[in-house]
Amino acid sequence: IMIRSILRTAALAALVSLPLLAHAAEAQGPRELAIDLGSPFHDHAILQREMAVPVWGWSKPGTKVTVEFAGQKKSAIAGEDGKWMLELDPLKANAEPAEMLIQEEGGKSETLGDILVGEVWMASGQSNMQWPANKSVVGRQLIPGILKRVEEGKEPMPVIREGKIDGFVVSLTPQDRGPAEWSSDWQNFSAIAFAFAYDLARELQVPIGIVNCSFSSTQIQAWTPREGIAAGTDEYTKGIFRRIVEGDPQSAEHKAAWDAYYQQLRDWGKQSAERVAKNLPAEPVPAVPGNLRGDRDACWLYNGKMHPLVPYAIRGAIWNQGYANQNDGIFYRNNLHSLIRGWRTVWNKPELPVYFHQFYCPKGFDDGLILKDTAEMRLGTWLAAQEIPHAG
Repeated sequence: IMIRSILRTAALAALVSLPLLAHAAEAQGPRELAIDLGSPFHDHAILQREMAVPVWGWSKPGTKVTVEFAGQKKSAIAGEDGKWMLELDPLKANAEPAEMLIQEEGGKSETLGDILVGEVWMASGQSNMQWPANKSVVGRQLIPGILKRVEEGKEPMPVIREGKIDGFVVSLTPQDRGPAEWSSDWQNFSAIAFAFAYDLARELQVPIGIVNCSFSSTQIQAWTPREGIAAGTDEYTKGIFRRIVEGDPQSAEHKAAWDAYYQQLRDWGKQSAERVAKNLPAEPVPAVPGNLRGDRDACWLYNGKMHPLVPYAIRGAIWNQGYANQNDGIFYRNNLHSLIRGWRTVWNKPELPVYFHQFYCPKGFDDGLILKDTAEMRLGTWLAAQEIPHAG
């Protein structure tokens, strides 16, 4: 027992120093660009209309980089870390494919093709949001119905695209880059996000872009930026932030927590050996400090799968999740506050609209008249909807 625990502890200690801790086998990705651009910037992208549009990438420090799009020409200088960022002035909606030209002064150039302008929404959550259209009524009925009406001339063809970072990408610390691409394959979109996007396209008659940041079996805490948790004032949220800081190798709290853990582990080993010698069961292994309770712990999915897309211009966000937090009860209220507060902070949009879903009562989850954890979770969701402005 002691050997297994020590080996496991050693492995965790080694992993703490790695910025990227899990990544699924990479599928065939989009074409390689001549200039290292922010994840959302690739062929077939949809840009947000009627607001400033940040564009960013990386070049040799001190390099002047110019971006040309829709009659605009903006420049920026790469900083010491090589990163540059500029802002395009608000754009008008446009469904006609356009090109974006990015040039390094005296160096490389890249042209992104088939760029449109419309409304962009970020969609996040666990499997409920990740579930593809082709495995749901959206793919079996909604999409065929749209295509039939278009063919009959009863409605125009909606323009809906989805951009996302492929694969399962998680990280203990925020990552700037991720292998993202845009697609028009509706059947492989998030079913919920597509249905939402179709409603927008039908009403607004502009291209709709969905930025998909979702993955199965993930807790809400995993998609929450550190900033959103750090600003929490309740004891529950402070406890999560304490674990985040203890999991940060650069913090003093991290060293203190791990020094204490190693001492606890030594004491546990001695005490357990004495108990086993008396034919008694060993004591429970001391809990590992920090946000290292698996690759879906606090901030990990945000760091690896969402942070590379920030601050891409979006109109708002939608959230659908529940199973992984159904035992948290009323504290889901606190977590929704942290999630939305965090998204609004990192996007620098204090009034970013966010719509979220209240966990339903599927077969087998009927609470009856007993206030179980899932019922408290639904209550917490409802309370958050009353308390958080510009959300519902």
